[in-house]
Amino acid sequence: MVKEKVEFITGNDAVAYAVKLARVKVIAAYPITPQSPVTEKLSEYVANGELDAEFIKVEGEHSCLAAMRGAGVCGVRTFTATCGPGLMYAHENLECVHRDRTPLVIAVPNRSYSSLFPDYTDSMCEATTGFIQLFVESAQEALDTTLQGFRIAEDHRVLMPLMVLYDGYVTSHTGATVRLPSQEDVDKFLPPFKPYVVRVDPSRSEYIQWERPGVPLQEMEHEMAMTNAKEVIKEANEEYAKIFGRSYGDGLVEPYRVEDADVVLVTMASMTGTARQVVDALREKGKNVGLLRLRSFRPFPAETFQELQKKYGFRAMGVCERDVTHGCNYG
Repeated sequence: MVKEKVEFITGNDAVAYAVKLARVKVIAAYPITPQSPVTEKLSEYVANGELDAEFIKVEGEHSCLAAMRGAGVCGVRTFTATCGPGLMYAHENLECVHRDRTPLVIAVPNRSYSSLFPDYTDSMCEATTGFIQLFVESAQEALDTTLQGFRIAEDHRVLMPLMVLYDGYVTSHTGATVRLPSQEDVDKFLPPFKPYVVRVDPSRSEYIQWERPGVPLQEMEHEMAMTNAKEVIKEANEEYAKIFGRSYGDGLVEPYRVEDADVVLVTMASMTGTARQVVDALREKGKNVGLLRLRSFRPFPAETFQELQKKYGFRAMGVCERDVTHGCNYG
């Protein structure tokens, strides 16, 4: 029987609590709305001794990711959070993290680059930088997925950076009832990080060339790791359910009332709750509508969608989009 307490907290606080439970060793941060409360709460945990970690205050997100890269190659568990223009400012180092093969976890409460509107412009622009991207629906799932995220990213079959993505303001700042696991139970699910190899030892003065020779080999390894990640995401979801009783579909996609559906809606993150109500309302009117919630945007589970369509035979999918892609249909 797991030991959990129930509290009314925001999505940002849920992520911060998960990071504390994960026993992260290095955090770097620079404030930006709506992320700031995550790292503010973590700084409190470090200051009052609840979390034994190095908290690095940097002058911007580019430096933040550089610090995370440095800590990662030293073989410690790392975390940061950013969003919107901050994520864009970190782009150069974001693209490098997957080549380092360091399992950094980043929380991203999604927002627009050009406004505070909670759309996915920021993370979609970074979808080709080599990060695993898991979109969550609620504060509870934000906590659970952050814990799963460390386990997935640190698995030696993966060793890739990972983003936990949730809607800015809608999830980040809204209070919700969240079940908080005990440290004892989390330690059973998430053991201490064991790096595949420690490539830099700060106590030694030396030069180490750690990148694999040549871009083609690096990218082949990345594709293999992303393919492996699909199974590791499923495994983490299943193992988490065995301990805590909560799972999210198969970890990649979460179906809802698709068994006899003619049409399914495809959603991500917080819009899913409203979409479920729409499905229920349409069902009451005799319309066979279902729902597929996409949790893993990277790696994208194309095979899962194909298998579900073959199994249930729905004829159409309507994608609910929250990414404002500039230039779409302009030429």
